[in-house]
Amino acid sequence: MIQRFIFHFLIFIYSIASAIAQTKNKVPDYLLKLETRKDFDLLKGDPLSKNFNGIECVKLVYILSTKTLYYLESKKYKWHYRFTSDVLGDFEELSDFNQKNYSNSPARKYILATFNYNVNTKNYFLQFATPDDPSDELINTLVEKVQNTFYKKDQFKILLNSTVLLRRKKEIEQKHKVFTSDELFSNQTYQPIYLGKANGILKFIDADSLKQNNNYANNILILNGNSNEIPVCKAVITNQFQTPLSHICLLTAGRKTPCAAQKDIFSIDSLKRFNNKLVEIIVDENKVSIKLTDHLSNVSAKKVAKKIKLLSDTSIKYIAGLLNLSYKQKNIYGSKACNLAELKKIKFREKLLSTPENAFAIPFYYYAKHINNSVAGKLIKEFLQDTLVLKNDSLIEISLKKIRREIKNSPINPNLLKDVTVLCNQKFGKNKVRFRSSSNCEDDAGFNGAGLYTSATGIVGDTSKKIESAIKKVWASLWSVRAFKERAFFNIAHETVYMAVLVHPAFENEIVNGVAVTKNLYRDYEVGFVINLQKGEEEVVAPKTGTVCEQLISYMNTEWGDFYNKNSSADWLSFSTLSPKKSLLSSEELEQLTLQLESIKKHFYKLYKLWPAMEYKYFAMDVEFKLIEIPDKKRVFLFKQARPYNN
Repeated sequence: MIQRFIFHFLIFIYSIASAIAQTKNKVPDYLLKLETRKDFDLLKGDPLSKNFNGIECVKLVYILSTKTLYYLESKKYKWHYRFTSDVLGDFEELSDFNQKNYSNSPARKYILATFNYNVNTKNYFLQFATPDDPSDELINTLVEKVQNTFYKKDQFKILLNSTVLLRRKKEIEQKHKVFTSDELFSNQTYQPIYLGKANGILKFIDADSLKQNNNYANNILILNGNSNEIPVCKAVITNQFQTPLSHICLLTAGRKTPCAAQKDIFSIDSLKRFNNKLVEIIVDENKVSIKLTDHLSNVSAKKVAKKIKLLSDTSIKYIAGLLNLSYKQKNIYGSKACNLAELKKIKFREKLLSTPENAFAIPFYYYAKHINNSVAGKLIKEFLQDTLVLKNDSLIEISLKKIRREIKNSPINPNLLKDVTVLCNQKFGKNKVRFRSSSNCEDDAGFNGAGLYTSATGIVGDTSKKIESAIKKVWASLWSVRAFKERAFFNIAHETVYMAVLVHPAFENEIVNGVAVTKNLYRDYEVGFVINLQKGEEEVVAPKTGTVCEQLISYMNTEWGDFYNKNSSADWLSFSTLSPKKSLLSSEELEQLTLQLESIKKHFYKLYKLWPAMEYKYFAMDVEFKLIEIPDKKRVFLFKQARPYNN
């Protein structure tokens, strides 16, 4: 009896102790003050958007009627709405909640914001939601309340990153300490690009030397600068930050190659002792880890898989205007030409989108005939069958150079040259004409092929820019070392590749050039397109070292006038280094561009018949465009290319 009593008594004591421990360890739903750094750490969570690395956040809700500020437990309450519903008992519909509380509506109940900590700079900052339009009074109220409840008082700034707040920058900075996304972006030191783990031989290298076509298949490259040519390798760490649409990002993600940007990577002396040594690298969300290893299996491992044979039809010799083509004919004219043909069908507000005028395409037929009627065909066949050559990079380079030279030196079909010259003369006169690759191994789902092939300029009657030379230059680029190795990495059967040529006028009066992805890459959300812009003809996807393009997320991809559109909502990550004070586009132009991109996304989602296998919000097109000035001085967007975004 006594033993049983003691047993139950001990269980009782243990239960009380456990309950006390759980109470002590339980994180509260909110705090009314941040009295120490520990309070911030107790509540902090991750931002909803991954615009920047190294940001910790605590959500804020301020009740206007009671003048009460809540610092939320931000792992549990990622959205303000859920807190107001679960804790404050406000059961308003989400749509009504958003309309009232992210505007200057007299029915507004709350000030909603996020209090952030930048791990890189050790600074705090206040951030309003992108669609919000808080009045001066609301900003003043929240700032004062945070100052009175935050242990560091006024040691924080306001981030001006949205359309509305940037427009009011001068007036806000007169009263408060502010900064922009440019400063936030420039203070970042680490950017994860593609997470993963690999073993390889570490090699520090300048970006320019990658053009030498050396074999880096077993290397982990520590890259100084930017390059349009990223060879097949085990991993890439660059000291230059990348936009999500840069060639480095697209290529490494497509190959599933671990990749990151770390600005100070060349200044870390402890890493230099690993140069030319076998190491293991891990790229995660917050850092790169590198250590010595003796495991060789990952270095030499090679997948054995069935070759991918590409489809083509080389029987059609009709040179077609793009108005007569559709996506169904991509096996004749290539994906690039046929995707542009589809762009020409899309209407926005009852008007067709602007695209290159009078464009036409030369089918695979003429490339196939040119190869078969020259020594190039024999060289290609011998090259692809020589297993000894295919194992030696130097011999591969020599063989491909011979093939390209033969393609360029062999006479072109005189009837083709005559027909193309007549068409160019009729459609473009003496103006510059662009001849662009449109192969069956680029711009399609599963194989992006970004930057692999060559474009060339031709002018009717110009001896230095012959049309014949331009066509053959595009054909020959199918056999560049870089293109060959990229196809080999993806196990594509080289004997099944063919090159068509897309022909259209060169672009003049180029004010801005840009690239967009028609989904939100930073947040799992229905709205938001990622747009990168650069002034004039400066590169967006392969920028010069030290040049940064304008980067933003536009939330205006809906035509039904919700609260995102009302305030022309966009979130800037950076301005262009060529236009550091303001956007390259007006608010009206950005809204128009976003809605035109939405019309492109809708068209291709339906064309590719993706429902129900893929939700609309997860589908995206990679779209290239230019802002040009037409004769009446009107600025218009011209869409030059669209392809599925595969990453």
